[in-house]
Amino acid sequence: MTHLTPTPMFTTPATFKPMPQRRPLRFLSWGVCCWLAASACGAADTAPLRYHDGGVARTITLEPRWVADIQWPPAATAGQAQAKTAAGTAKPASSVTLRRVGQPVARSATVTATSPVYREGTSPAGRLMALPGGVIIKALPGWSEADVRSWASDQGLSIARPMNTGGGWYLMATAPGQPALTLANRLQAGGDVVFATPNWWRQTTTR
Repeated sequence: MTHLTPTPMFTTPATFKPMPQRRPLRFLSWGVCCWLAASACGAADTAPLRYHDGGVARTITLEPRWVADIQWPPAATAGQAQAKTAAGTAKPASSVTLRRVGQPVARSATVTATSPVYREGTSPAGRLMALPGGVIIKALPGWSEADVRSWASDQGLSIARPMNTGGGWYLMATAPGQPALTLANRLQAGGDVVFATPNWWRQTTTR
């Protein structure tokens, strides 16, 4: 009798090679993207800015670790000072105090506005500066005070006061902070004045 060797129904399975795990790679890529985005935002926060001083462009750098507290003269109540600040017609601040971001305001301080803090130039050793409000302009030759007031009215601006130096210098009223820098650069670029520069507060000692 002939004996038949049974044929197996299944062949030996091939060696299984698992697919490479891609999820960690995707996770790593997402983490790298987040880090790059955060780095870009940080770089934007500290990117050099410019203003003009006597027609000469000056570089400043935003200092995000500090904020400037602006205090008005004691004769003005907090409500009056806030109203004047909102209208952009406040008088020069009586004092500016630097404070670390996140630190509480001193209880004895009557702070009615704040300003970003900048550094002169791009060096970490640059002097700290703040904007208590106002833009200093030099009017075009031959302009009277009436001409300046008429021009300011057409621009939607107001004169805080003529400067004591005479010679066509005026302090234009603005709210504290970025509005002063923005207006100064706009007026300087517009050509309606000889010079326009923010009314800076500058620290007297380096930190």
